[in-house]
Amino acid sequence: MLQSLANAILLNDDDNVVVALQDIEAGASADFVDAPLVNSVQRGHKIARRPVAAGAAIVRYGQIIGQAKADIHPGEHVHVHNLGMMDHAQDYQFALASAPLDPIAEQRMFAGYRRPTGKAGTRNYIGILTSVNCSGSVAKFIAKAA
Repeated sequence: MLQSLANAILLNDDDNVVVALQDIEAGASADFVDAPLVNSVQRGHKIARRPVAAGAAIVRYGQIIGQAKADIHPGEHVHVHNLGMMDHAQDYQFALASAPLDPIAEQRMFAGYRRPTGKAGTRNYIGILTSVNCSGSVAKFIAKAA
């Protein structure tokens, strides 16, 4: 099994938070954060990368996920105590950063079968999908249990 040395992940360069990949103790360093952690942070929770003023947007995946209820300092745990939803401009632009993929050079195949309708099907696979990233850990626990 591949082991990662990273203890946090940055999902988008524009994000002002990272996500802890493991429990991290107060005073320790987190990847992509230039200050020691102010408080302990559990795996899957957010950590401020840089200062966020009260009322400013918290950005994760390059998208606004809420606003700071109070000033947040680098290395501080970002959660319900300092993250909330407030009035903000609604911007419904979609996929502005998308770019066309290069054409596939070689023919690709997969171990599937053709259904009577002509569509393809697969065998022995169960997909566990989430509608939001917050449920990602739950999906991993379900997959591990299965």
